[in-house]
Parts: sequence; C-alpha cells; structure tokens
Amino acid sequence: MDFNIQLPDDEERLRKAFRTKVPGLTARFPGLDLVHDVADLSATGFAVIDKSGRFTEKETYDVELLIKNRLFISGAKASCMRVHDNGIVGLNFAELDRQKQIKLDKLVLEVQKRLIALRKKKREQG
Repeated sequence: MDFNIQLPDDEERLRKAFRTKVPGLTARFPGLDLVHDVADLSATGFAVIDKSGRFTEKETYDVELLIKNRLFISGAKASCMRVHDNGIVGLNFAELDRQKQIKLDKLVLEVQKRLIALRKKKREQG
C-alpha cells in the first residue's frame, strides 16, 4: 500500500480562521497613541500597516476596534506576532472574554455572508 500525507507548511498552520476586510474598521492603540486602518480581520487576530516601526514582536498592546469611528470593542489586548519590512503588522487577540469573541465572530460571519451574496450577484449578472 502506497500513500502520501501532505502536511501544511508553516504559513498555512498559522492561519486559524477566515480573514476578511471590514470597510471602515480601525484599530486604536491608546498606549502608542496610534490609529490604523485594519487591513484584515479574523476572529483570532488582525493586521495593520504601520510605517512608524513602533510595534515589537511578542509585545502585547491594548487595542480598541472602531467601525466608522464608533467604538465596537474596547478593553482588548493584542499580541504582536509579526512585523514585516513592508509595514504589515500581524496581531493576535489575547485574553478575549466570551462576549468580545462572540461580537468578533458575528462581524466576520456577516462580512462573509455579504461577500458571498456579492459574488453570487456578480455571477448572475455576468
């Protein structure tokens, strides 16, 4: 019997949740006095583009998420996982309570539903 097992590479194993872009979503870091657009979001983390160089891998930061400048989640913490040379900073949520996890899950699910509906509409039109 001959078979082959494919193991995901390091990058694939790091992805634990669906990531999406949420229009108007920003992350405010009170301790750094920074506000950045969120490049992508999942239930487990998010990414921002930061050219200031103020993020350090393995550091944890206080963060607030805002949608169109309205507070969506406050009192959250995020651990910096990666800082890329091009300015992309990957952060994972740390110690999120159940209520905040539910809010994030619902937001990501709603965005997924809208993307699916948009794709379906485009297919029907084109």
